[in-house]
Amino acid sequence: MSSFDLPKLPASIPQNDRLSKVRAATVLARNLGHKYGPSLIGQASFYPNGTMGILRVQGDMALWSKDREEIDKRVGADVVAIQGAIMKNGGLKSMEDYGRVLYEGQWKNSNPLGTTGGIMTNYTQDLLFSMERLSLNPYPLRRVKSADKLPFQVPSGITEKLTGVSLKDLQSSGNLFIVDHIEQKRYEKTTVAPQRYGAACTAYFYIHPKTKDFLPLAIKTNVGADLIYTPMDSPKDWLLAKMMFNVNDFFHAQMLHLTISHDVSEGVHLAALKKLAPNHPVMLILERLMIQGYSSRTVGEQLCFNPGGHWDQLFLVNNVGCRQFVTEKWPVEGGYQFGYLETDLRNRGLIDNKGQSPFKSFPFFKDASIIRKAQFDFFSEFVNSYYPSEDVIAGDYELQSWFVEVTNGAKVFDFPQCGTSGRPCSRAVLTEVLTHFGFIVSAVHHALNGGDPIGSKATLPFHLNAMFAPVPTTKNVTDLLPFLPPAANAVHYIGFLATFNRPFYPSSNRTLKDAFNDSSLMSNLNKQTNTAATKFMASMEKLSSEIKSRKFDSNGLSLGMPFIYRTLDPAYIPFFSAV
Repeated sequence: MSSFDLPKLPASIPQNDRLSKVRAATVLARNLGHKYGPSLIGQASFYPNGTMGILRVQGDMALWSKDREEIDKRVGADVVAIQGAIMKNGGLKSMEDYGRVLYEGQWKNSNPLGTTGGIMTNYTQDLLFSMERLSLNPYPLRRVKSADKLPFQVPSGITEKLTGVSLKDLQSSGNLFIVDHIEQKRYEKTTVAPQRYGAACTAYFYIHPKTKDFLPLAIKTNVGADLIYTPMDSPKDWLLAKMMFNVNDFFHAQMLHLTISHDVSEGVHLAALKKLAPNHPVMLILERLMIQGYSSRTVGEQLCFNPGGHWDQLFLVNNVGCRQFVTEKWPVEGGYQFGYLETDLRNRGLIDNKGQSPFKSFPFFKDASIIRKAQFDFFSEFVNSYYPSEDVIAGDYELQSWFVEVTNGAKVFDFPQCGTSGRPCSRAVLTEVLTHFGFIVSAVHHALNGGDPIGSKATLPFHLNAMFAPVPTTKNVTDLLPFLPPAANAVHYIGFLATFNRPFYPSSNRTLKDAFNDSSLMSNLNKQTNTAATKFMASMEKLSSEIKSRKFDSNGLSLGMPFIYRTLDPAYIPFFSAV
C-alpha cells in the first residue's frame, strides 16, 4: 500500500468491526509481510523488510522521486544563473561577495522566499549568534547546573568585564548555559578534495544579570592550540570563532534531526504496520503523517551519506562520522517520551516546571508550543471520540499489541510501557503518543531541516559547511576569506540545501495547516474528528498569519532578535518528514 492509498471501509476499532475474521487475517498478513530489516545510516531504528516492507519503501521512493524531479529542475535553473553571476563578478573576492553575489536576486526557483530578514545583514552581531540557539537550533543548548564541573575557565577578568559578575556567580545563579560539541573531535573526517578543517567547539552563553539579554561569553576550539575566544578579542578573531562553532552546530542539527524525527517515527510506524489493521483509526492517522516516510533514509544512503557522496564532498565530518553520531545518540536522544517538547526543555533547564523560560524571548518554544497544543487538542478529540471510556481502549487488542510491539519488536527506546492485560494503555497516554508523533515529523523535523537551512541557519558566509583553512594556532587573524568555501563548493552547498526545500507544497495542501485537510482521509473518520480537524487548521492559519506579519521594531529586533524567525510557519512547512 502506498502512502496515499486508504482502505474503503470507515475507520473502526477491532471490537466494533463486523468483519472480524477478515480483519484478523489482514493483520496477520501484514505482520508477516513487514519484517524488521537492518538500520540505515547508523545503528538506530529498523528499516522495513519483507515482501510488504520492500514494496512500501518502493512506493515511498516513487512519491519522493516526483518531488525530487521538480526541485532538481528548479535548482538546476538557479545554479546556471548563480554561476553566471559569479563569473560576471570575477569570482567571490570578499566576505561581502558571499552574501551579495550568492544570494541577492538568486535562487528564485528553488527558494522563492529568499533569506529571512536580518540574517544576511546582522550576522556580526552577538545577539544574532546567541539567539540562534533559542530559535534556529535550540537542541544542543542546556543550562549549567550549580553543581556541574565546568569544562573550561574563561580567561581571568573577562567574564567580569562582560557581565559584571564572575563565572562562578553566573553558574550559581542559573544564568550560565552551554553548547558542547567536543564529541565531534572523535568523528571521522572527510578526505575528499578540497581539504577541509574544523574545530569541535564548546561555547558558553549567559543571561546578562542586568539587561537580561541572552549573549555569548566564550568559545573554546578543543583542537590544535585549543584557543579560547571571547567578545573581547578582535572583531575578526571573534567572528571566526563563531563561524567555527557554526560548522559544528549545523552538523549537530542535521544528524540530530535524522535521529529524533526520521528514526523515531519510522520505528513507531513500522510496529503499527505489523499490528494495526489498515482501517484502524490510529493507522489511518499514522499513514497520513508518514507520507513517503521511508524514502528519506534510502535517499540518504544512495545520495547523501554514501562514500564520496554529497556529505563527503561538502562537510567536515564524513559519512562514517555521521553514522557514529547516530549510533551513539540513538539510545539517548532517540527516547520517545524523553523527546516530548516540555520534558526535553525542562531536562535541559530551558523551562521550569510551570513551562516558563528564563529568557526574555524564546522564539522556538513560542511557536513550537502553539503547534504542539493544536496537535494535542486534535488528538484529544480524536482519541476520546473513538474511545469513550478507558474500558473501550483497554479492549482494543490491536492498539494494545502495537504499544508492546514498539518496545519489544521495533526496539524504540522510552516508549510508554503498557499494553498488557494487567496494564493497558490509557487514552491520555495514546493522546500524548500521537501528539509527539505528529510533532516530530512536522515541527521538530522542519525546525532543523527541510526548507529552513537555505534561508537562515545555513546561509553563507556566517554559517559555514566547513573551514577551508586550518584552525588558527594564534589569534589576530587578518583575513577571513581563506576560511570560506571556493565558489564551486559554495554553489554546490547552497544547491544541496535547496534540494531539501519544497516551495511547491503550499499550493498542493501538503503543509502543516493541511495535515488533516484531505477528503479521502477524513471521509473515513468520524464527525468529531472532522470537527477537530477544522479547529486545527484554523489554529495553524492563525499562527501562520502571525509569523508572516513579523517585522523589526524600533530597536531593530523581532521577538528580541536581529533577524526574523519564520522557521515553523504552518502554511509553509510540511506536516510530514518530506526529505
